[in-house]
Amino acid sequence: MKPTFEASATTTSSAAVTEAKKQHDRATTGELVIQGVSTAVAASVIIKTGQGIVGSLARSPLLLFGVGVVAGYFTHKYRKEIITITSKTAEQGKDFIVRQKEHVQEMLAQSQEDEAEASD
Repeated sequence: MKPTFEASATTTSSAAVTEAKKQHDRATTGELVIQGVSTAVAASVIIKTGQGIVGSLARSPLLLFGVGVVAGYFTHKYRKEIITITSKTAEQGKDFIVRQKEHVQEMLAQSQEDEAEASD
């Protein structure tokens, strides 16, 4: 009798874990929607602000030249930091892609195992 009790307890806890994962996925979906809306609003504000700034620069060539000089100065001053950050970002991007490929391969292997178990 005791093994039967343990099996049913395991099944119950497994069901509880599955339900918890479903609730987490629903919350994540809602959060993704909110994040998408907030990103769209932020992008809209940035575009509108940028249009005003670009319009001002287009009307004043001297101001445009000054902004170019300042941008060039700071780019030259911080060129080593910019190169370092760019290199690190490129490496992180490559690592991310490799991890994603591994995850996809693991998911495919798991899916094939599940199909093999289901067909047996």
